[in-house]
Amino acid sequence: MVEKKKSLQLLRMVRSSLKIIYNDHFCWTFIKSYGLFSLAIPLAKYLDGFQILPNGGI
Repeated sequence: MVEKKKSLQLLRMVRSSLKIIYNDHFCWTFIKSYGLFSLAIPLAKYLDGFQILPNGGI
């Protein structure tokens, strides 16, 4: 019975923590900014030397 209470308490704590993260605007901004940053580095390495704009003027 004690094991069930501990696992239920742990489950409730995890669920409440996830609710706080899900409903907090700052956390989502933080997650999105670092997520996009972590994707941008490999993309920049993959496109190294690739020229998007032409050399000549318009």
